[in-house]
Amino acid sequence: MNAGKRPIVLASGGTGGHIFPARALAEELTARGFAVTLITDMRGEKYDDLFPGVAILQVKSGSPSVGGLVGKIKAVGALLVGFLQSRKILRRIKPVAVVGFGGYPSMPPAAAAASLGIPLLLHEQNAVLGRVNKLLAGYARIIATSFDNTESPDDEIAGKMVYTGNPVRRAILPLFGKGYRSPAPDGPINLLVLGGSQGATILSEVVPAALIALPDDLKSRLHVTQQCRAEDLETVRARYQENGIDATLARFFDNIPELLENCHLAITRSGASTLSELTVAGRPSLLVPYKHAMDDHQRKNGENAVARGAARLVLQDNFTVEEVSRQLSDLLRHPDLLSVMANAATSLGEIHAAEKLADLVERFKPANNDARKSGKAAA
Repeated sequence: MNAGKRPIVLASGGTGGHIFPARALAEELTARGFAVTLITDMRGEKYDDLFPGVAILQVKSGSPSVGGLVGKIKAVGALLVGFLQSRKILRRIKPVAVVGFGGYPSMPPAAAAASLGIPLLLHEQNAVLGRVNKLLAGYARIIATSFDNTESPDDEIAGKMVYTGNPVRRAILPLFGKGYRSPAPDGPINLLVLGGSQGATILSEVVPAALIALPDDLKSRLHVTQQCRAEDLETVRARYQENGIDATLARFFDNIPELLENCHLAITRSGASTLSELTVAGRPSLLVPYKHAMDDHQRKNGENAVARGAARLVLQDNFTVEEVSRQLSDLLRHPDLLSVMANAATSLGEIHAAEKLADLVERFKPANNDARKSGKAAA
């Protein structure tokens, strides 16, 4: 542990929706003089490049939500082992607080913090508390939320909620306030199609067909940038080429800030990180929530954006070629609608989320040695 620096532990699941906010907070806390440790599951070794200057420790974890009865038993056993590992780590580090970002890998260190009397702060990325955060909410001192109307199971938990927004990558922040220019009459129309960290087959199946079905005067103006799964890439490329649509395809794009800045409309899932980046960039979107998302949180995230006028939403079961083509034709023929949606998205953008979250961490003061020995921590 770095001498003279306040120790803080972040606990996060392994998906981008959990890791990216944790990364943003780690950057902010490091700049404020904290010694940051990330505790996650066995996938932690791949995060070294994302968390420079942060100690990354791995503990056992598992998801009781998958795998049948045998899988559930194994997952519970792994979580128990991870809990004991986490207690040992926290006793050694003696952090000011533990910040949990949800996902089952965050449960062992967060539960260990609660058992040791170490202040626990939770961050919820979605419009509804995830299962892990819901289980831990009763032990948390503060629950930071990404939405100002996050669903709560009861009044006691609602009383702990503080709106901070969802921290986004620093590379996205400069887009805030740059403004939006809708497509010029007869000018190019830049569409950005993203399916999350690994693409989405339904987007690869439906979006090309929907664009091909557009009237020729719209189709000829399209410039499509689309993320695809590896197994879909060549099929999608061939469809666009056969129909004369200009398209750039890849499994992964490392220039998302540039793509967001240049796009007129994004077609995406409605994960929390995606929506946060869209609102900071101020870009209109057509959302298709992942129907199997836990607790249907992607639909609830998307409905929040729709209610504010920042997006349109088509449920996955209704995401047909005909419906998508109809929606796109309406939006692209009425660029004023896109401008209104862009302005609404900007009004939802929160560029100070990492700072606000770090301010909450600053409330917790290091406990004295006697308090630590007795398992108590002052806040």
